[in-house]
Amino acid sequence: MGNIPDDQIEIINDFIQESRDMLDNLEPTIIELGQSCQKVDCWSVLDCSNKTCKRHGKSMETPCWLDEGYVGAGLQTCVFAESESDCLSCQVFVLTNGDPETMNAIFRLFHSMKGSAGFLEFDHIAHVAHLAENLLDRIRSGKVMLEADHVDLLCQGCDFAREALDYVEKNLDDQGVSEEAAGIGALLEKAVSEAQQKAERVHAPQVDVAAADVESETEASGEELPGLEDLITPEMLSRFVQEGDELLTDSEQLLLAWGEDPGNSDSLAELFRDIHSFKGNCGFFGFADLEKLSHQMETVLDAAKQGCDFGEQKPADILLKMVDQLRTGLGSIADGGRGKLENLEDCLAEMKKLLVKTDQPPAPDPEELRLADLLVQQGVVASGTIATLMRTKSRPLVDALVGCEIATREQIEQAVKQAEKAAAEKTTAAETSAPAVVKPARSVVGKAVKAAPKGGTIKRQDIRVDLDKLDKLINLIGEMVIAENMLVNNPDLVGLELENFNKASQQMSKIVRELQEMAMVIRMIPVSGLFRRMIRLVHDLSVKSGKKVELELSGEETEVDKTVIEQITDPLVHLLRNSLDHGLESPEERVAAGKPEKGVVRLSAKHEEGEVWITVEDDGRGLNRERILAKAIEKGLVQGDGAELSDRAVFNLIFQPGFSTADKITDISGRGVGMDVVKQNLEKIKGKIEVYSKPGQGSSIKLRIPLTLAIIDGLMIRVGRTRCILPLLSVREIFRPTAEAITHTPDGQELVKVRENFVPVLRLHNVLRKKPDSFVLHEGTLVVLEHQDDRIGLFVDEIVGQQQTVIKGLSNYLGNVNCASGCTILGNGDVCLILDIGSLVDVVEQGLCRLDSEPAGGEMPAVVTA
Repeated sequence: MGNIPDDQIEIINDFIQESRDMLDNLEPTIIELGQSCQKVDCWSVLDCSNKTCKRHGKSMETPCWLDEGYVGAGLQTCVFAESESDCLSCQVFVLTNGDPETMNAIFRLFHSMKGSAGFLEFDHIAHVAHLAENLLDRIRSGKVMLEADHVDLLCQGCDFAREALDYVEKNLDDQGVSEEAAGIGALLEKAVSEAQQKAERVHAPQVDVAAADVESETEASGEELPGLEDLITPEMLSRFVQEGDELLTDSEQLLLAWGEDPGNSDSLAELFRDIHSFKGNCGFFGFADLEKLSHQMETVLDAAKQGCDFGEQKPADILLKMVDQLRTGLGSIADGGRGKLENLEDCLAEMKKLLVKTDQPPAPDPEELRLADLLVQQGVVASGTIATLMRTKSRPLVDALVGCEIATREQIEQAVKQAEKAAAEKTTAAETSAPAVVKPARSVVGKAVKAAPKGGTIKRQDIRVDLDKLDKLINLIGEMVIAENMLVNNPDLVGLELENFNKASQQMSKIVRELQEMAMVIRMIPVSGLFRRMIRLVHDLSVKSGKKVELELSGEETEVDKTVIEQITDPLVHLLRNSLDHGLESPEERVAAGKPEKGVVRLSAKHEEGEVWITVEDDGRGLNRERILAKAIEKGLVQGDGAELSDRAVFNLIFQPGFSTADKITDISGRGVGMDVVKQNLEKIKGKIEVYSKPGQGSSIKLRIPLTLAIIDGLMIRVGRTRCILPLLSVREIFRPTAEAITHTPDGQELVKVRENFVPVLRLHNVLRKKPDSFVLHEGTLVVLEHQDDRIGLFVDEIVGQQQTVIKGLSNYLGNVNCASGCTILGNGDVCLILDIGSLVDVVEQGLCRLDSEPAGGEMPAVVTA
């Protein structure tokens, strides 16, 4: 590979694979477009009655609307029609120029290929894709008729792209396809030139306005954000749309539940969190309209949480309309737009009215407004008459129309039926011609390397595998580990001399371990992609808050499970928002405190103790213990004055739902939503969160995530007749203490001296409520366990041995099982608990299991839950 860095080879490989995927979708879609195109005349097919049209009765080489002009922006219709629906030639546009949805899909694919090739400086590929894009834009805007030659030309463009990608795979540029690019480029330029000449024949002045609007719309859907391509990739946008759709779907259900039961505080709280998350995501990507709208929705919901009286108004219904608007914006983004909302100001004003008590009559019912529009379109009633009725009516619209003898009920019912039939036919046609969903090309960060050695090749074969298949593979390997343990530890083999069997079992164990490790590696991806998403977030938050911030990234090469990446994205966003809003001081405050004007936020990742540690750290003011404690007492989260609570216990209060010490609510944070979501997401993947802070020096929040969620190396121990598993990575040493090394603190805590340090002892039989073989420390075994910077000595009866352990989750009906993170199945079929080292350390720190003597009758003391 010469001197080309691996990450740049990765970028080129991604481009090649994504482009080939696009071509696989492009070619059949282009063929589909050609099949949907029919060359017809509007006057002959639709019996156009527009006798004044000078093209009436003539063969149509170009659409009549091209010569006669446009009525308005985007309407392919002749000047004699008053609206799109009145013009039959507009309706025949689909027949003559192919299905518009298919056209847009092809346009987006060529546009994505052009963008990615341009970033990599594969100029020939980018140039050909750009020319194909120009031709498609002319066709889809109605400036030129789609012909069979155009379909053939686009297919030739696909053929060229495949040849160019093959060349790029063997070499590191596309210079060797310059002649082919010139040939196909000349044909495309000729087609575009002919389209331009036809467009110049348009003489009506209103055509220029419409054409400009169409072009501006095209530009808006493409490259509206120059300079952001290296921060926001298509994968990120795709994930945003998917997550946004899920949040809005949940919000709709919660709004319906809240509307039925306004006193349902649980639905309201969950709804508030969904809208808050949606707003944060929109802010991250810079979709200003959606962010403003969701922020105002959040304000209304916050008022509802505070018990605001909305009077006769129905906030749930209004917010449902706002969710529809958010969906419209989300659909625009999915189609390559920016989520602009034309009626944003009206929506904001409508929600602001909810927060102001008024004696004005309620707004018209949306259903009646739709009925009014339908009746006007069907010609049942004039628009002026319907407007008067809507302003002055004191009864339902249908009753008013019938009572005033403007229309009969039969006329109204017939109009509704006709509209429903037309809508159903339109939906069926759209579903029939809808193109397959195509994943957008992955955008490339930075520019490609130009100095690639000639003759260098990129020979790496990649395939895409569904995550469900990988999950099934890992589960099967886990079952294989269990089966192996059952075979090797089969009781029938005890006492037998089986040399050949032992050799074969050892070889099988080695293969199973390699399989397990390989399966886990397949799912691992570096956190660099996740970390780089935060660059834009910190930049935007810095601008909003007026604070100067420098983001330092480290450990980007650290790899974690792909599922983990998806689960910790939201937590990281919340932590960074809080760090900038609450943690860092304003520039004036920092200077006054003797700090640099620019604050520092550090985002790091590393492997430690069989876990991935992701840390968000800042050099701000730190957490205010007294303020947090006061707020917790005010909310009833702490009994008494809380003086006995440790700093760790106080700081963990910030993860309580709705907890916030902010004096001012901003669109960054301050409502008490987010930190509880961080904790919930971490718990889903068996992770933990830890908070450290020093007043005036800053805060550090550490996310501790298991490196693997499936199989670990474990140390089996025994207490009495009970066996348990300890994660081997947490074991530091094993020994039998002497009587002289054991001492006690005044409150009964046992300590054992390990070289120059004293380690607190935890008797595991106290935790498990099991009778041990011995209560005397120097007659048993101590296992020294390490958790973060803390060490404890775990007193057990016996070390049984080491084995691979398949982690199985504990059933929900068991509730909260203290000190256990899961279970596994032993070779003999018994279930064995996997102990959680962090929980064992907490038991020691809180003094819940002190020194005990052997109880009478063998009755063990009750477990005190942590």
